[in-house]
Amino acid sequence: MKRMHFTEANVRALKIDGEYADDEVQYLRLYVTAGGTAKKWGIYKWIAARKHAVRRSLGDYIDVPVDEARQKAVAEYAGLKQDAKAAPKAVVTTIGAALDEYTRSLVLKKRKQPRWADETFRRKGVYDDWLERPMEDITAIELEGRQSKITKERGPAAATRALKGFRAVYAYAIRRKLYRGDNIGTDLEMVESEPRERVLSTRERGQVLAALETGEFKFTIWRPFFRLLLLTGVRWGNLAAANWKDIDLDAAIWTIPRSESKMKNSMRVRLRAEAVELFREQVGKDKTWVFPSPKKSRSGHITEPGYAWLRVLEAAGIEHATPHDLRRTFGSVLLREGTPLEVVKETLGHRNIQTTERHYAFLDDATVRKYLDGIPG
Repeated sequence: MKRMHFTEANVRALKIDGEYADDEVQYLRLYVTAGGTAKKWGIYKWIAARKHAVRRSLGDYIDVPVDEARQKAVAEYAGLKQDAKAAPKAVVTTIGAALDEYTRSLVLKKRKQPRWADETFRRKGVYDDWLERPMEDITAIELEGRQSKITKERGPAAATRALKGFRAVYAYAIRRKLYRGDNIGTDLEMVESEPRERVLSTRERGQVLAALETGEFKFTIWRPFFRLLLLTGVRWGNLAAANWKDIDLDAAIWTIPRSESKMKNSMRVRLRAEAVELFREQVGKDKTWVFPSPKKSRSGHITEPGYAWLRVLEAAGIEHATPHDLRRTFGSVLLREGTPLEVVKETLGHRNIQTTERHYAFLDDATVRKYLDGIPG
């Protein structure tokens, strides 16, 4: 937390994410996220009688100027002091409140928000309808039923990510004394899933490309986004977080930094001419991110392509494919065209060649038939 004197000028100029405290009204806080594009007022008070901190929102900076924020903070603080004199009450925290506290703590520590934060609690049909429920009201039987539903509708991998997210939020709430019960998520076992081998056929790739040229997608960020996934084979999370400072379009090189790499080592992506042109289409849309979030996400860039991808699949007439399948398709096409396994490993950024062999060295039906048809009967 940084302390400063709030004025309209210096608050407007803040670009670094974090928590800021006013030196005039010391319990007034300003929370800055998304590189300074999102700023919210709040109040912080430690209530000794209840042994926990209370935070209250005072509104967005764009709606509440500095002087008004100070006045609201003074009034709110007086109410908190009065409440503190009352007998301690049982802590009642909703899942949504615990999630907000957790993600705010990551911002303050300058840590990346985990993928499950959006997938588990903000994606429709997972746990989004539980955000307003008190944590103590959720039962283990209810959780088990919801996990079974997610497994059936979205698959084992999605269910595993959802359970990891559920456990993490409860663990954080228990650690910060926002919730007094047990972490019921630890009573359930993760669902084992078989490695996916789904690749798009040549016909399906053509259908996807044709769908992206239709009016629904042609002038949106999703056209270059999904085309680049097919052309580069990078993980969709890396492309979503692509930063202009890491891309040299003249040299046709994109360097994914260690902090963004799954293998925790930097990765050089050699860009084909067509990929370079798609990146150039995005120049000027944001000074930091190649794919800025149209809804101003916490990160500043797009974070969840799932909804758009489902619409692309519907337009293309394809079922049961994920954005990650585009990466698997890219690697499989390279192998089918005779690219050496070592080159495929380097292109995909695998740490060892065994990973490439295990997940990508398989042939699709069309390729197998091509060779079978050549065998004399």
